[in-house]
Amino acid sequence: MQAHANDLRSEIETDWQALTDEPTSTTSFDTFVHQAVDDWAECPLRPAVRLLLEYAVKITRTPMNCEPGDVERLRAVGWTDAALHDAVQVVSYFNYINRVADALGVAPERDLPCWGVTEGKSP
Repeated sequence: MQAHANDLRSEIETDWQALTDEPTSTTSFDTFVHQAVDDWAECPLRPAVRLLLEYAVKITRTPMNCEPGDVERLRAVGWTDAALHDAVQVVSYFNYINRVADALGVAPERDLPCWGVTEGKSP
């Protein structure tokens, strides 16, 4: 995740107001990204975003426990069917491709430095 944090920071900066009600002056984008990488559950997220991320965790860890009520709760907080379809597709694809990489012994990309670490220094 650290290797992709620069991309995450860019997305957070673009969509800040969709993710949180926190003003940018009290929570910097960098602080938010570090928190998201370390433990997203501690981020100051809007309730609808938090619920979607909790559903992503459920899809990842216990997909057999997903049920229609999960989708209904997400619709009730404003997620459209198209947005839910996109989210499920993205979460499922990343789960799939990570399992393929793990099963084939694909090594992590070593050339990507950890985000926020000065080159030549350890995290």
